[in-house]
Amino acid sequence: MRKTPFKIPSKALFLAPMQDVTDLRFMQAVNAISSPDFYCAEYFRIHESFELDRRTMEAVNSQVLSAPVVAQFIGGDESDIAKAALELSKRAPRLLYLDLNIGCPVAKIYRKNAGGGLLRFPEKIKCIVRVLRDNWEGVLSVKMRAGFAEFSEFEHLFESVMETPPDYITIHARTVAQLYRGKPDYSIIKRGVELSGGVPVVANGDISSARKAVEVFNETGCAGVMIGRPAVRNPWIFRQIREFLNGEEVFNPLLSDVRAYVQNLADNIICGGGKILHADSRLKKYLNFVALGVDPEGKFLREMRLARGMDSLLRVCDKHLLDNGNAEKKFSLDAYEGICARPNCEL
Repeated sequence: MRKTPFKIPSKALFLAPMQDVTDLRFMQAVNAISSPDFYCAEYFRIHESFELDRRTMEAVNSQVLSAPVVAQFIGGDESDIAKAALELSKRAPRLLYLDLNIGCPVAKIYRKNAGGGLLRFPEKIKCIVRVLRDNWEGVLSVKMRAGFAEFSEFEHLFESVMETPPDYITIHARTVAQLYRGKPDYSIIKRGVELSGGVPVVANGDISSARKAVEVFNETGCAGVMIGRPAVRNPWIFRQIREFLNGEEVFNPLLSDVRAYVQNLADNIICGGGKILHADSRLKKYLNFVALGVDPEGKFLREMRLARGMDSLLRVCDKHLLDNGNAEKKFSLDAYEGICARPNCEL
């Protein structure tokens, strides 16, 4: 029997799963500012000799966030995935949400016929979704892309996913071949809504601002939006979407607010233990995206990349976010054009 993960119409807000980004510490930093309705954790890689990653287990078992966490599987063998679902049930008895990722475009994943690679094998998708439905008692969802190489693949793939209907489905409106480049085609999501038979559809792909989120809601009729990289840059986005939907003035953070967010990220990285010697490198992973809204010339982006060590990096943050009157400047709600967080535009 299909479960209802959220009320319809609800306009639910999701933080997207981003590998090596959406750990518990990052979720806590977002939670302190503006919580989504659902947090999606980094994926568990499921194969013959799988182990449920300790750090990801910490996130899915967390009771400190103000919204539930969704666990995610990536894998290509139904028997391994069945075992993993049962193991996860034992080790995370309070966990209600499990997602199957059949959209990850990273080559090392899809070449092993997992993630987006499964979009080349519709019959295998049917088997895996069916096995998960049989072995997971909570809410089950699927996150897919519009196709592997072509948008024309979408309807057949969607039918494969829906043969054993999940409780909701997330559609990233790009193909695997597009990676994170090129424009998403939101008409694919609208078509998914039309074909879903009432199963809620969540839209994903370049939802970069509150205005954009509302445009996607109106254009597609989707039940929710999932936001990844833009939420790293602007963790206030969930609050801003709610304000926009309610006809309220949309909060525009100052650079001093951004500096407080950066400090929270830094503190959480250090408190998280692990590779403290590389704490500055981990903070830069987030600052690569935060910097897109700081100054249109990209000066902060360039200078922070050259910093070595956490103390030096935070001094650069002070210079650009607090000093010389910068603290009272407004943070850009949209990323400045012409500045790239990463050369390949990926996390």
